[in-house]
Order: sequence, then structure tokens, then C-alpha cells
Amino acid sequence: MFSYSFWADEAYISGVATQLVRGQLTFSQVIGVSGITYQKLHMLIISGFFRIFGITEFVARIPSMIVFACGIIIIFLLAKKLSNLWGGVVASFLFTFSHLNLSYATQAKPYIYIEVITLIIIYLLNSLTESRTLFKKVWHHSAIILLLACVMFLHYIGIFLWILYLVFVIQTFKRSYLKPNLAWLIVIPILAIVAKEFVPVVIRNVLSPYFFSYNFIYQSTKLFAYKYALIFASAVLGWVWIFNKQKKISTSVLIYCLIVFVTASFDVYIFNIRYVLSLFGILFLYFGIFWAKVGEKYDNNLKFKIYNWKLSGKMIIPLVVILLIYISGYKIVRWPQTYYNPNIDKYGDVQIANYKDFYSQLKQKFPNYKDIYVANDLFDTEYWYFGRYSNVYFMKFVTKPYQHATVKRATVYGSLEDFKKMMKDHPQGLLIMEDWQSFLPDDIKMYAKKNLKLEFRVESLKEAPDDPWPLALYSWGLK
Repeated sequence: MFSYSFWADEAYISGVATQLVRGQLTFSQVIGVSGITYQKLHMLIISGFFRIFGITEFVARIPSMIVFACGIIIIFLLAKKLSNLWGGVVASFLFTFSHLNLSYATQAKPYIYIEVITLIIIYLLNSLTESRTLFKKVWHHSAIILLLACVMFLHYIGIFLWILYLVFVIQTFKRSYLKPNLAWLIVIPILAIVAKEFVPVVIRNVLSPYFFSYNFIYQSTKLFAYKYALIFASAVLGWVWIFNKQKKISTSVLIYCLIVFVTASFDVYIFNIRYVLSLFGILFLYFGIFWAKVGEKYDNNLKFKIYNWKLSGKMIIPLVVILLIYISGYKIVRWPQTYYNPNIDKYGDVQIANYKDFYSQLKQKFPNYKDIYVANDLFDTEYWYFGRYSNVYFMKFVTKPYQHATVKRATVYGSLEDFKKMMKDHPQGLLIMEDWQSFLPDDIKMYAKKNLKLEFRVESLKEAPDDPWPLALYSWGLK
């Protein structure tokens, strides 16, 4: 179960975690300045599970499943606090059965963590507004800052959660807070450490002159306003409904959502749903709140009794909404599945090639694969499934060869001329081809298809036959 092939990002982090567990990398090599540049905490979590349960794809995905289960409880409690019991039921139902959530909850990636931590922070902010003693306020602020410090090391996009917190703090700021007290003795050192990580990212991304180099506003708007229209519209109304009672939190949530939405639309070279996954947790939350409030409004209009069971609008309307969503299958999964395709809302969001079977066939066909000269475009899956790295890499947009940042002994090239020269210098070898709009230059793909020997192709992940991401192995000079 959930032992199907990793996609590239899953394999990379899990491969680093494996090397740490096996003693091939030291803790300082992984976490230090020269170590991996992102998802450090996520890698440590996975390595911890590897030490306890063994090294498999399933084990690497267990942490995400556990966090997802915690998210169900959190969103229920939060929606219940902001509306009523049935608001919690609706929100947790949508969160639990969402195809989008289930797809990321069954991946060895940290996006579901960020979604759940977003909900936890909103819950803590709400509790903070109810705190009356200094001790409770210090505890809540400290817990939030600790979570924010951790989430940055899960993935760099977690940094944007600081916006949610800082907007709230600015709204609640009072002159009395300037006086020295225990809270500032705790908060200031933590803020100083966080600022060291946060400020460079803001300067590099938000304040960069290249911020609007990309424009995916159509795709991002289509996702929310069309594909999730009912959920989005209900969530907006739910946000409006409780705005007057939750002005500070509502304003903080709105600004956070807008900044994440704009950044995902203009600051990355491709629009990925995973970068806005935390917004869906917020949508599901306010969706549940809205229908709970509708139920409250018409509570007295819908009252009747079945046997000794009294029913009213507060219960009936949320249950009808749940029933209609389940019957229609609108954005949810009605029955357990072996595989939840993350591309259901946007094709190509995840490159779900079957690396597991591909490398297995390669090693069977070429038992001496460790001694063969190999060319590839990306190294991410190689350690996990190949047990070695390639000798040379070819990637689009490379105008001048350079040393590979991770595979130090390898060089990265970008031209067909360099590929032909490489073949001349190494009369025998293999080319691993991701046969879609991948990083391998198109002219090299065309040359290989015409002049090299096709050894085999793996068309798709067995669990997702209708979503092909073909991998092909080509050779030259080998019998």
C-alpha cells in the first residue's frame, strides 16, 4: 500500500534521508551550510521514520498520513469554535475526503504539513484573542513562533505563514507591549533568528525586480473560481459572515491568502497547486463555517421529530450539504483507493513517472550498470532507485558547461554538440530520457530517437495508466 514509485522530489529527499541513516552522510553534511538547501526538517522527520520502520516508499509517506489525520481533528475543532458542532463536521468531512488532500497526504512531501500548520496557527491565534493572563499569551505566542520557525525548514513557502502572524500582531499591538517583560525576552531572540531566514527570501522573491517575470493568473484564477467554484464561493461568504466577530484573524487570513495567491501566480516558472495547498485548508474551514451559519439561520424553520430524535435546521442543512457532495462526488473521493492522482485538478502538476519500474528494468538488463557511462538530465531519483549517480547531465538553457552542484564529479551541458562530443569520448553508454517536456534538451531527444538504440520504455505508473509520463532508455555502443 502506497509503495508505488516516488516522483522526483519525493525520491530526492528520501535519498538524502537514506544516506544519513546509513552513515554515508553526517548530520552536519546534511543540515550544515553546505548541506541540502531546502526541506531540512522534512528530511530529518523521514530519516527518523526510516530508522524505526525501515527504508521503503511507504515508510517515507507515513509522516504525511499522520499529519493529515491530525489535520482532520484540528479543522473540526477550529470550525466548531468559529461556528458550531456541525460547522466542524462539514469542514472536517471536506478536508478528509478531498481528493487534493488525499493525494498530498499520501506523498513523501511536506505540503500537507504546511496546510495543517496553517490551521493550527489560526486556532492558536483565535485562542490568543481569548487569553486573559500574561502566561497564556506568552504560551500562545511562543507556540506560534515555534511552529513558524519549524515550518520554514519544512519548505521555503512556509515562510509566508509569518505574514499571517505578523498582520495579527500589528493589529493587536499596544504601547504597553513596548515595556520590558517576560514575553519580549522570549520573543525577541526567536524573531531575530527567524528574520535571518525570512528577510533574504523576501528580498530575493517579493522585492525582486523579476517578481512579475511569470504570469499564471489565468490558471490560478481558474483553479479557485471555476474548478472549486462552489467551495470558493461558500468559503468567501463564510469569511464575510464571521468577519465582524473575528476581524483581526479574518484580516490576517485574507492578507495571507492574497500574498500566497499572487506569489504563486507571478513568482515561479510554473504554477503548481502544491504551492497553494494551504489555501485549500482555509477554504474548507470557511466552507464549513458558512453552512453551519446557514443552518443556524434557518434552525427554527426546519424543525421536526423522527421517533424521539429531534431535528432542526442547524443539523439538517449541514448534513444535506454533506450528502449532496458525497453523492455528486464533487472534489472528493467516495471510496478508498490505492492511488490518489495529484494531477486531477491540473495536468502536469506532478511528474508521476514510474521510476521504480524503469530503474528495476535497467538494472536487470544491464547487471554491470554501475560501470556503464550514463547520461541523464536530473539526479533526483538516482540514489533511491539507481544506487549511483550519472556521469554527465544535459539540461535545457545551459549555455556554458558547469560542475553539478550536488554530483561534484559530473558536468552539466546543454547542447547537442556537447552530447555528440561526449559520445565520441565515451564509445559506450546509456541515455536516460524523460520523454515529455522535461529538462533534457529537445534536440538531444530527437537525435537519440533517430541515432541511438531504444532499449525499452516505461509508459506510466501502473496505478495511473491514464496519466502517462514515459521514460525511455537509449544506448550507444552496447551489445
